[in-house]
Amino acid sequence: MLLALLLALSAWSLARAPADALAGGIWKGTAEGILVGDSELHSGEVQSSSVSNYQVELSYSFSLSSRGDVVGGGSGYYTDAHWHLSGVNGKEGSFDCSPPVSGQPFKVSVSGFASHHKVLLTLAIPDATETNENYDCGAHYSGFATTSHLMSESLELVGGKELSLSTTQPTSLTFKKTVESGDSEDSHVHTHIWSFSITPPASHSGSGSGSGPGSGGGGGGSCSLSLSSVLARPSPGQAGKPIIVSFHVSAPAAASLLVAPVGGAPTTVVARSVPKGLNELVWGGWLGVLPAPAGQYQLTVQAKACGKTRSHAVSVSTT
Repeated sequence: MLLALLLALSAWSLARAPADALAGGIWKGTAEGILVGDSELHSGEVQSSSVSNYQVELSYSFSLSSRGDVVGGGSGYYTDAHWHLSGVNGKEGSFDCSPPVSGQPFKVSVSGFASHHKVLLTLAIPDATETNENYDCGAHYSGFATTSHLMSESLELVGGKELSLSTTQPTSLTFKKTVESGDSEDSHVHTHIWSFSITPPASHSGSGSGSGPGSGGGGGGSCSLSLSSVLARPSPGQAGKPIIVSFHVSAPAAASLLVAPVGGAPTTVVARSVPKGLNELVWGGWLGVLPAPAGQYQLTVQAKACGKTRSHAVSVSTT
């Protein structure tokens, strides 16, 4: 009986050891979520096309309790929310409008647990809400006010409840999922892309900057910033659809992705803190209130850290 008790206590201690070792310190993370929708309706004399682009950015932090439970939270906000309708309403003629869509800042729910030298992280944004008022597109084509939770559902769909993190190195993850529904008369295509960057406590000062991920400051110590391995995919891309840009930074940095048509001014489409190592930023395929037309575009990654700024551009054509 005594031997069995000792063996049980030994097994319990080994199971808890990783969690106890990981307890303490603050983990920091960011995320970017994009949902691009494309729908076509053919019903009698009515033909309509609907395109939409929703984007959010999240910032969150957490620690591990002595039991290995994730304890933390964060906040998020919409960086883009656009919806465009166009078509023909029979003898009433053509219609075209962009119903205003709004989304308020929201909280990020953070939970999970440590297991076998990994942290299984769960992120949720149940309060993320998109709303629009009654709209009139002309040609007697109108609609009522709506409330949705598209980005909350999108995060859950791509696997936001099952993020596996390294306990010793920064983790960068990108998930993409395309969902098609409906039929030839009423078709819907939704593309979901989420990218996550999480840094464990031991990596915050690994660059020598002493300022944490994405601070962009601290030129002293051994901090050195390089930007390399910039790659866009798919290339060529599809007009109005997301393009993922991957890159490597040698230190935690404030990273931005700028997009410019040939001969045009660049637009910053996303900016967030990223950890040292391989990361990804996503362009949703829109510029302003409409999908970017087919053409040639320059995508520039800009990274700021260690008192320096590094930039690298790649060209992508869309059809």
